[in-house]
Amino acid sequence: MRLLFALLFFVLPMSAFAQQRDFIFDNYAAYQNFVDTKVASKDFGTMIATLGGRREYTEDQLVNLDRQFKNIYKNEFVGGAVTKSIDLGNGFRQEMRVYWDSGLGYLYYYAMLHDRGNVLVVLHFSMNTDVEKVLSKF
Repeated sequence: MRLLFALLFFVLPMSAFAQQRDFIFDNYAAYQNFVDTKVASKDFGTMIATLGGRREYTEDQLVNLDRQFKNIYKNEFVGGAVTKSIDLGNGFRQEMRVYWDSGLGYLYYYAMLHDRGNVLVVLHFSMNTDVEKVLSKF
């Protein structure tokens, strides 16, 4: 019985910590690498979940979102860039990224970030096929 309590004592905090690690990155470079890699590999479900989507969507909804984005972006992504970035002070930043595929598809990405010095927190993010939806956040 003590072993069970000991396991729960160590496993529960670790699982809670793992859940807390969603939307938290060691630094901006780690965040940027994560987003760029997930878009390039079209792993939209994992990307959405990790950036905070687990707080808003069920697992089935995440699977459906992944499927929807993959249906829209059938061609491979060939480039991406930060096209707008606003420093809001005290470690807060807004940014817009645009990714383009080998056809004429564009994915517009928005994020509100907070660099706390020891970690980078994604406070809010969204992806859209409509540039106006992302630009309206600035």
